[in-house]
Amino acid sequence: MHLGRIVALLVCLVMAPAHASIVITGTRVIYPASEKDISVTIRNTGKTPSLVQSWVDKGGAMDTNRTAGSPFLVTPPVSRLDPEKGLLLKVAYLNEPLPQDRESVFWLNVLEIPSQAPKKGADEEVDTSGSLQIAFRSQIKLFYRPSALKGSPSDAAQNLKWTIASSGGQTVLRAINDSPYHISPSKLQLSSGGSSHTDSELDMIPPLGNYDVVLPRNVAGWAKSGSRVRYTWINDFGGVVETEASVQ
Repeated sequence: MHLGRIVALLVCLVMAPAHASIVITGTRVIYPASEKDISVTIRNTGKTPSLVQSWVDKGGAMDTNRTAGSPFLVTPPVSRLDPEKGLLLKVAYLNEPLPQDRESVFWLNVLEIPSQAPKKGADEEVDTSGSLQIAFRSQIKLFYRPSALKGSPSDAAQNLKWTIASSGGQTVLRAINDSPYHISPSKLQLSSGGSSHTDSELDMIPPLGNYDVVLPRNVAGWAKSGSRVRYTWINDFGGVVETEASVQ
C-alpha cells in the first residue's frame, strides 16, 4: 500500500471517537487492615454491554491480572456489565506480609472490553470488518492502612515540612513527610516578596520519606528560608484541600 494511504488510514483510526464507558466510583480506595474485605462500585455508562476484568497490582504499565503479584483478590475477576447497570467489586486482602509501620500503595485496575456493534435488524448485521476494537483500562490507587498507625492522613498532609536543598547539582524544594501516610499533592506555589513559581507536575510523597521539586535557575535565585509554600493535596475522599506553610 502507498505510504500516503497508510498514513491517512492511521490518522483516521487515531481520530475515531473512543472513550471508556465503565466508571469507577471514587478516585482512590482505602483498605483498613481491620477489614476482611472492602467494596468498590463500577458502572457501565455506555449503551452496549462490556466485558470487565478487575485486579490489583503494583502499578506497572504492562501488568495484567496474571502478572499482578499483589496480596489482594478482586471478585468477580471477570464479569459482563450491561448498559446503565452497576456492579459491586469485592477486594480482599490475602494476609501476605506488608509493612505495619506505614501505608502500602497498590492500584485497582478495571479493564473494559466493549462488545461488537449490535445488529441493525433481524436479518441485517452491521459490517464490523473494518472496525477497530479498543480496550480501556482505568486505574485508581488502593492504600492499605495498618491499624496501629499514629495520627491521621489529614494531619500528615498539613504538617509537611519544606526546605530549600541541593540535589545532583540542582536547587530543590524538598517536602519532608515524617508521617506513616502517603500524601498526594496536586499543585504548589512557592513565593517570596513579589516573585512566585507554580508547579502542578507533582508525584506522591512516600511515608517517612522526602520528595524533591526541582526549581528552575531563575527561581533558585530567590527561593530561600522564609519563603511561603501554598499547596493543594487530595484527601481520602478525593477532595482537594489547600494548605500554606513556611519554608524552613
